[in-house]
Amino acid sequence: MAIEKMSLVNILGSMDELDAALERCCRSGGFHIEPAFSPGEARGRLLNDKNCYTALLKRTAKLASDCGVTPVETDCRSLEGERAEDLEKRLESLEQELDVIRQTMQDADSRISELTAAAKHIKHLKGMNSDFQQLFSCKHVSVRIGKLPIGNYPKLEYYNDNFFFIAFESTKNFCWGMYFCPEDDKERVDDLFRSMYFERVILPRYVSGNADEASKKIADEIAQQEEIVKETEEKVGAFRKENEERIQQLFSRLLFLNRSFDLRKKVGAVSSGFGAKHFIIKGFVMKKQEKEFAKLFDDLETVDVSFLPPDADSGCTPPTVLKNSFLTRPYTMLVEMYGLPEYGGINPTAFVAITYTLLFGIMFGDLGQGLVLLLAGILLGKKLGPKAGGIVRRVGLSSMIFGTLYGSFFGYEEILDPVFEKLGVDFLPLKVFKQTNFILITAVGIGIGLILISMLINIYAGFKKKDYEKAIFGCNGICGLIFYGSVITGVVATVMFDVKIMSAPFVICLIVIPLICIFCRVPFSAAVKYKKWQLSEDGEPMTVGGFIVENFFEMFEFLLSYVSNTMSFLRVGGFVLSHAGMMLVVMTLMDGMSAVGKPMVLVIGNLFVMAMEGMIVAIQIIRLEFYEMFSRFYDSGGKPFEPIDLSFSSQIEQ
Repeated sequence: MAIEKMSLVNILGSMDELDAALERCCRSGGFHIEPAFSPGEARGRLLNDKNCYTALLKRTAKLASDCGVTPVETDCRSLEGERAEDLEKRLESLEQELDVIRQTMQDADSRISELTAAAKHIKHLKGMNSDFQQLFSCKHVSVRIGKLPIGNYPKLEYYNDNFFFIAFESTKNFCWGMYFCPEDDKERVDDLFRSMYFERVILPRYVSGNADEASKKIADEIAQQEEIVKETEEKVGAFRKENEERIQQLFSRLLFLNRSFDLRKKVGAVSSGFGAKHFIIKGFVMKKQEKEFAKLFDDLETVDVSFLPPDADSGCTPPTVLKNSFLTRPYTMLVEMYGLPEYGGINPTAFVAITYTLLFGIMFGDLGQGLVLLLAGILLGKKLGPKAGGIVRRVGLSSMIFGTLYGSFFGYEEILDPVFEKLGVDFLPLKVFKQTNFILITAVGIGIGLILISMLINIYAGFKKKDYEKAIFGCNGICGLIFYGSVITGVVATVMFDVKIMSAPFVICLIVIPLICIFCRVPFSAAVKYKKWQLSEDGEPMTVGGFIVENFFEMFEFLLSYVSNTMSFLRVGGFVLSHAGMMLVVMTLMDGMSAVGKPMVLVIGNLFVMAMEGMIVAIQIIRLEFYEMFSRFYDSGGKPFEPIDLSFSSQIEQ
């Protein structure tokens, strides 16, 4: 139950090598950065420079998008050491080359759009044989081309103004055509047609010939422009093929520099006596990685790396890294749900791994169903990650072991009896409904053992932190351990074995005195630690009456928790009976079915029991862990170890 030892790192160097130093911190993969100075600290200030890489990164992303390059992780070490100015020159060269190609394509696309719009209008003027250029060049006559709502076309006959309208095509809603009028009357005639909702179409000046000739010329020019677009697309493809690797390297490098530049907000700046500026980077690394981390900075001339004890700086709290073996590592997710322990505290993962696996097997014991859980854990490991899959595999194996002891295989309670008979084992398998009292008493006994172990862990943690109230006088300290163990021993000896050990000396020494110590835990612990007498934990004045009243209710709560926590483990035995009872129902239903229906009932019943009871058992064990065991010894509030990770994949996710 260990926690990784940490070292506080101070990195000092010239500002010229700040980017290189930050890059090596990121490359290490195990550096947890902290602010170099607290706000308002006189020794120096935190950097707050403008990030010069953000704009370059956006431009590079646009360049990649324009030429159809999707950013992927690329080795960009060839660009290490280049400044922002150098990277910008590389970017500008690529941008200019692509802009020339894209401008040609944009011009062609624009021309195609213009020609397509003109062709759409000319299509409705197929009946006109006059040359458009001749019409547009008339000096004394104005010509207007467009469309008129079909319902207004007959109304033109009622107007005697000096104009005439020629219709070329009629659709369901519009009549396409043109009207002529003298140049001197065009304003009045235009007003008239506007009142008739005439929509004028302005054809480009380059349109020449009659409608058929103009349509053919426009179609030919559209084809030419489309050919230009096709050629430029091929040029863009060639540009992408030739420069994709360079674009990927540039994007990856700028993305890394952009993220690492943000780390400057935690970097301190100090000035030496000669006016030169230096930087300070502060953080934590695992103690076992000190040498490997220091080697990363060997090639930087001005950078010095020093390692200090983790508590050397009161302004920095060491982060917590749980140190677990392969067998217990999946259970870190349960510990983290409750909260990480403080640095230097107790890592309860091994305790959780053992107790959770043991309790699950006891409460959900079935050889066949445990095998299914084991196989499901293998599949879940690929879907939900190694932690979730690892827990399911382990509890599945535990379920198989206890299922063997119970003699249960998918609800068949007699199937393993011949095996034990052949082995000559008389006391196995355990028959749940025939040994109910034994199961319930054993469940409580297991709970008592786990509570006592939790108290021992609390005593160890208290002495480790020099918290004597917690270790000696608390309800889960030495006094609480003696009181609880003595009461349990007295009750068991008297009730179960008829041994009269509850004598006056036994009660006074092992029950009354520990209770008095728990009641007076605050003044007793203050006397041991500070060599003085005080009634309150914070040293504030408190009357004797107030002390008695406050601690009386706390003592009542402590005594009640001893009873409730112990009886809470009855649920372990209860779920053993519940599991057997539910499978008995399944087997009873199966017996009443036909030969065809029996396999269906067996499969569906087992799946239902596994899904419902498996989930309930998992939740109940978490409750037992957190309330009956963790609450006795565990102090959360630790800070997670978060090494800076600027790898390409982590940045894309963010």
